[in-house]
Amino acid sequence: MPESFAQEIGLLRTLAANLEQRPLPFERITQEYLRKEGLGRVRQHANGITSLRMPGHHAFSDLSDCILDRLPALDRGLTYADVQTELLAFIDSYAGREPASVGSKEVETLLAHFQTWFAGKASSWRIFVPCLLARTPAPRFAVGPVTFEFIDNVVTSDFYPRDGTAGLDRRGFDDLLGWMREHDADWLARISVEGCEQHRAEEIGELAVDLAIVALQLSAPSLGTNTMGRLDTRRGTSEKRTVAETDGFYNTGWSSKLPGLSIGHGTLEAILQKAAPVFTAVGNIVQSFTSGSFRLPALERAWCDAAYWLHQALVESLDTIATAKLETALEVLVGSESTKGSERRILQIVTAFFGLEADEPILQGSRLTAQQFARRIVRDRSRILHGTWSTLRARGFDRPGMEGFVITTIRMAAVELEAYAQSKNPADNVDDFLRWVREKERLRKPK
Repeated sequence: MPESFAQEIGLLRTLAANLEQRPLPFERITQEYLRKEGLGRVRQHANGITSLRMPGHHAFSDLSDCILDRLPALDRGLTYADVQTELLAFIDSYAGREPASVGSKEVETLLAHFQTWFAGKASSWRIFVPCLLARTPAPRFAVGPVTFEFIDNVVTSDFYPRDGTAGLDRRGFDDLLGWMREHDADWLARISVEGCEQHRAEEIGELAVDLAIVALQLSAPSLGTNTMGRLDTRRGTSEKRTVAETDGFYNTGWSSKLPGLSIGHGTLEAILQKAAPVFTAVGNIVQSFTSGSFRLPALERAWCDAAYWLHQALVESLDTIATAKLETALEVLVGSESTKGSERRILQIVTAFFGLEADEPILQGSRLTAQQFARRIVRDRSRILHGTWSTLRARGFDRPGMEGFVITTIRMAAVELEAYAQSKNPADNVDDFLRWVREKERLRKPK
């Protein structure tokens, strides 16, 4: 039975009805020009422009989504902007076409075009990412598919272009190492990404490195790991200097902003050994993310999203913004959909991972129950994001306590998810996962 392309046919017909050829305008094409002319998009070429009127704007976005739904390899291997740029070029010939003439054959041609186009762009890549981890030398280590090499060892390692490689390539690599030394970045990460266009491969590789660094932040939160990250995402200087004057007297201050200053010789190796289950669990999730082949797509994607929010929260300077990011990490981990849903899910986390019922104290001797704790977390985030509390004047926040809770939760979630993925017939949803964790803990407790 022929496949139905009813949605795609309708969208292509809408586009055909709203495309037109125009002479190249004398004025520069800006957002103001598009607004004034009632256009959603334009494509410029030698003889003029192909313009898409606003009524076709949503159809263009919807058709882009349809292409990615029909061809999942493109969804993983291309940036959304590249897909839309190519789609605009493809439909250029539809300007002036009778909409009723568009049918299934045109959709098949469209999909075949994108398959061929993607095949010419997809390749295997090795992505190199400078990182700020620690200044102390240490042996190479890996978190799943991400390998980290200390800068002094790069030139003699298999990271570095070998003899026979084009001189331009080696010079580019040397420039990268020089840039790293200039900005005190002592670690270079490498990750292989298959079946992607270059920019998308770089994006996946960089995000995978972020997630791999989270493994260090989960395993050694007290050793200056909170500011670890990629060099290009940690803007600013490696130190902070201050000058303040009062009554004619000047007070000066200095502090280092480099991460991992507490990590001395042998410390990194000890962290990797002591927290091996965490690095194994996180590494397997990062492998799923990098390859696009998930063991449990919903749960592993949720963990990656939560870990990234935590990664961003740890480096945040404002306690209020950090609190909002930390609570968001919990929400995306368990797929909360509303305020009540958030409170319920967070209580489920406390029950599953920490063995506490709703009316039990969150800490021994505390008057705060698990239920009240869950409610307070949701309340604080809501007040920050909705302006009830000032973003720039923190009051009553226990950031260290909240960070500790979220770090512990995401660390335990990674380890339990690794075990859950290897259990018999695991269901890919958070309710079943948390129920499995809770039952596992119940059976472990002595009767």
